[in-house]
Amino acid sequence: MTLITQPNVSAIQAETSTVRYLNHYRCPYCQTEWEDEWDCACNDRCPHCNKEIEPYESSLIDCGSAETGSPVEAPSLAKVPAKGMNRLFVVSYEIDYVHRVSVGITADSPEAAQQIAEQAFNDATIWDDTVAMPLLSDEYHESGDESLLWECVAVEQWPEPDHSVRQLKKEQAAMRVCRGLVEAYQQGKANGGSVDWENLDPLIPVALQALGKTALENKS
Repeated sequence: MTLITQPNVSAIQAETSTVRYLNHYRCPYCQTEWEDEWDCACNDRCPHCNKEIEPYESSLIDCGSAETGSPVEAPSLAKVPAKGMNRLFVVSYEIDYVHRVSVGITADSPEAAQQIAEQAFNDATIWDDTVAMPLLSDEYHESGDESLLWECVAVEQWPEPDHSVRQLKKEQAAMRVCRGLVEAYQQGKANGGSVDWENLDPLIPVALQALGKTALENKS
């Protein structure tokens, strides 16, 4: 799962002298989501696979308000409560990572193999995992340079989970559906080869969660 750093919304609000847009992007190739601030609703390159993607939503930033009428706000600072009362905090940490990708290449020399891989990277096809160029690893490793940074901000209420958490929950839900299907198949096989609908019905809400939907679509 790719984690993309969100822009500093507070810094965006501070730029009230210039018309700016907060563009929202979703890559259909690798499912990466990110936001970026531009002076127009322009296309952007996916930070993961380098595909050119157009924004699915653009909000005009003007004194902290958007065209849609929804304010663009950072988590507000909490009012200091009486001593001894519990408060809400958003605690974050940052660690530098190295993104390492390995693919299989057939070539007559190391230089030729690297050239093929570089061209695939520039074409955003290096992650396609083909027979000719299988994807062998796609991992993030800590850089190991003691770059751990902590931040703690008091807030009046916790903000909604961002896209990275939503994507993680979708992946977890998908795994629960896979396990449930396997269990239903095994139970059906043990019962003579018939899968009971009661074993499948509980998987539907989880499957909808994995797909980011709230209800089944009606197909005529």
